[in-house]
Amino acid sequence: MAMGVSSGRAIPALTVRVARASNPRGTAAMWVRDRLDELFTDDDFADWYPTNGRRGLSPARLAMVSVLQYAENLTDRQAAEAVRCRLDWKYCLSMELDDPGFDHSVLSEFRDRMAQGDRADRLLAVVVDRLVAAGLVGRRGRVRTDSTHVLAAVRTLNRVELVGETMRRALEELSEAGEEWLAPLVTAGWARRYGRPVRYERLPRGPEDRLEYALDVGADGVRLLSAVYGDDAPHRLRELSGVQVLRQVWLQQYWFDEEGQLRWREPKSTQDRRSRRETPRRSAVAEAQGRPDPAVARVPWASAEIITPHDAEARFSRKVVSSGARSWIGYRDHQTETCDGTGPNVIIQVVTAPAPEQDIDALPRIHQGLTVRGFRPVEHLVDGGYISPSTIHQALTGYGIRLTGPIRTVSSNREHPGFDKRDFRPDWEQHTLTCPRGETSFPWNETSLDGRLQYSVRFPTAVCRACADRALCTGNTVNRGRHVMLLPRPLEEIQNQARQEQETSAWRERYAMRAGCEATVSETVHAHGLRDCRYRGIAKTHVQHVLTAAGTNIIRLSGCFPPGEAPPQPPRPTSPFQLLCRKLMFSTSR
Repeated sequence: MAMGVSSGRAIPALTVRVARASNPRGTAAMWVRDRLDELFTDDDFADWYPTNGRRGLSPARLAMVSVLQYAENLTDRQAAEAVRCRLDWKYCLSMELDDPGFDHSVLSEFRDRMAQGDRADRLLAVVVDRLVAAGLVGRRGRVRTDSTHVLAAVRTLNRVELVGETMRRALEELSEAGEEWLAPLVTAGWARRYGRPVRYERLPRGPEDRLEYALDVGADGVRLLSAVYGDDAPHRLRELSGVQVLRQVWLQQYWFDEEGQLRWREPKSTQDRRSRRETPRRSAVAEAQGRPDPAVARVPWASAEIITPHDAEARFSRKVVSSGARSWIGYRDHQTETCDGTGPNVIIQVVTAPAPEQDIDALPRIHQGLTVRGFRPVEHLVDGGYISPSTIHQALTGYGIRLTGPIRTVSSNREHPGFDKRDFRPDWEQHTLTCPRGETSFPWNETSLDGRLQYSVRFPTAVCRACADRALCTGNTVNRGRHVMLLPRPLEEIQNQARQEQETSAWRERYAMRAGCEATVSETVHAHGLRDCRYRGIAKTHVQHVLTAAGTNIIRLSGCFPPGEAPPQPPRPTSPFQLLCRKLMFSTSR
């Protein structure tokens, strides 16, 4: 289908008259048309559609409907009904009053196109560019970022449910795509196990019976995969998403021992971490006790483990917050908005990430996205999850952005007052450290923590044992000297400077502006339905986040006046004492 009728049409006179009569104060949809003319044009979507074929609907109109849909948190059917029935939407879309609109399925097809490549980010960039051109947003100033968890549109499965549901989904897709090929493989056991959704209450009760059931499912999956990857199987069947997910889940949940026997993997080890695998001192231990040693084969890390076959990109994550531990399956949404204080705050960038990905890992993409879109923020306010000495250095040197946020002041193993690392004087030429009492350490050794270079510094045991200030220096009760970890010199200096600044009142006053991110998260979650995914897969979930951000901007801006114009203030009621003063002819100006 080719791109539809071009936008740029004037609003029909009858639509203007009736909409103004029924909504004299206007609505958010009418504000868009009045203040921004048309937010989108068909030229913005020229590469989304072929140049030949039957003419379709205007993509600019569909994009505007999608933004209004998320601004009011509507379903596709409700949005299509609003296009057909609501006067303010017809006014915004330049439609005749008797225009019947379109079928709701068109919106889903438009989002499918929007989920391809970087089209969602480009659509948000178009929205922000229009706001900048209208003088509502500036490209310089301060911005702030916060993240929130997003729940996938799936139910939680245990591992036995997972393999059963994965097998059932693969059989459903194969039945639809190659029924004649699949029919000879189906047995009575398959019909009994996968004829309906696999649920916990339908599984065997005892642990041994449940293990036997999991191995039966595993054998069925191996038989199906062997057949679908056989030479006589149609090649198109192995490309089905259900078959691909089945293959990955079986690799993650099963393994073959040395005798070729199918085995059920053990649960993941909390001691096994990717960072520990990359640490030379622990690599030998990891190889002996963790994957891929078949003697203790375990399921993979949360960043790679498939949790459900219905959304293979959703991941499990656990986060410790002040109110306790929070666990969820889904994604993370990072929202970056302006916070200059000269006008309404506008969300200018959205990043959707897998749930296990930490906030600090998303920061380079955020800064790169801001730079590509033409924003040059002088300061970026973030919370402690985004900031470290290395991210401060990278933001300043790579993008010219001053990253502001709280850096942890003391190590987690120091629970009592005493000499801090800042009390020690490093000699970067001799690679030594001098303590507050003038004692010099051994030359430091290079080490790696989570793949980052650090220096391990130790003081002589005899010197520390005889020191009168030992209790003020270290809580170590065994006969060892003080141990200090140093960052490379540029990062160490950045860390010391940041720790000094964040103890001042000026820094706290400047950083207080970041607290508004919490209000933005609350607004997008409660008013626009950000918390729950409407779709499956990270691409379409990102489309939801982009449209939510655009809709939030429309709602915010429609309730505010453009910069430089103050809304009329109603007269303040006169108090009884003011009335008495006026009667007595006394002035109240002072």
